[in-house]
Amino acid sequence: QAQIHPHFIFNTLNSIIALSELDQEKMRKLLNEFSTYLRSKYQYYDIDELIPLKEELRVVRSYLNIEQVRFGDRLQVIWQVDHEDDIEVPFLSIQPLVENAVHHGIMRKAEGGSVTISIKEYDNNVKITIKDNGLGMDPKQLSEVMDRENDSRTGVGLLNTHQRIKRLFGTGLTVTSEKEKGTV
Repeated sequence: QAQIHPHFIFNTLNSIIALSELDQEKMRKLLNEFSTYLRSKYQYYDIDELIPLKEELRVVRSYLNIEQVRFGDRLQVIWQVDHEDDIEVPFLSIQPLVENAVHHGIMRKAEGGSVTISIKEYDNNVKITIKDNGLGMDPKQLSEVMDRENDSRTGVGLLNTHQRIKRLFGTGLTVTSEKEKGTV
């Protein structure tokens, strides 16, 4: 909840205001997505609790729908989800990764780019991949992001998610990145 950036809230509200003059149906849809997003973010769960994948993806979809209204064609979203049933994930474990891909990856490029959310089930395992074709990072930048302390003011979503996953499952995120090609 502390990771909701005030500029995201203000930008969304500004988009709603702008749409009120242009397209009231789009404005209503955006308000509904924003309501879903906020409700999901403020719903109380123990941070280490597992929740149904479809609940986590609900906040991801709302977030992406809001950003697509703001960024238009600069933000492309590709979904590759086998299914959402009977899969549980840590609360707010996917959405912060998608948000990082959008803001630190593709929206820093003038032309924007795409983010792919892939969820594949293998026997007793599920592989969740968030991939962007944004700016990417060189090995030094990636190391700095993954190894810094929690008291850093920026980019805590990736680090917090990594540490939570590691605490819950014994191993954290696997992150690869290449400058100008994107991050997985």
